[in-house]
Amino acid sequence: MENPACRLLCIDLQVDAVPGCEPEASSIFGARQLLTLGRRLGWSIAHARRRTQVVIRSRNGAQSGLNPLMTEQVFFHDGRSIADSQGFADLLYTWRGETVYVAAFDHVALLSCLLACHEQGPKLVLIEDVPPLQTLTDPAAAKDFRGAASRLAAGSTTLGGIIKESSRRHGIKVASSGEPIGQSSRPMPV
Repeated sequence: MENPACRLLCIDLQVDAVPGCEPEASSIFGARQLLTLGRRLGWSIAHARRRTQVVIRSRNGAQSGLNPLMTEQVFFHDGRSIADSQGFADLLYTWRGETVYVAAFDHVALLSCLLACHEQGPKLVLIEDVPPLQTLTDPAAAKDFRGAASRLAAGSTTLGGIIKESSRRHGIKVASSGEPIGQSSRPMPV
């Protein structure tokens, strides 16, 4: 990746955002790791979140590590598409031409974001460790989603790939091998 991302867009990283589309434990773990990594590296992080009563109740700590920090922008939307999110188009415009990592639990919200950014927005790189595919039980639907996502995105990577790239470019040691990002016993050098 010639233009490493220093921005992260989290779309509906709420366990209860869409009834019936709850993410698997591995996706939740990957999302926590990704947010921890981005925060440690000082990335600009923005969240697109569904506006529901459930979201408000979820602030009880059950999703520790997934909730936005006070310093992170949050854009609310009512449906599964993020197109109706107030101010979100402005964010995409300011990030145009940049590389942005994107993670989502909901495949519909992710595709709506990829479509919104496809022509004039930022280059979105999908994080494979936070896949929305567990909600797609039909193999044909999962294949169609992968095909559409790969055509609309600027690529994909994993948490391991991000750590390797950060270490190579900046000499930043985020975590030792086999050690979860959030469990590091040594501080990350800045």
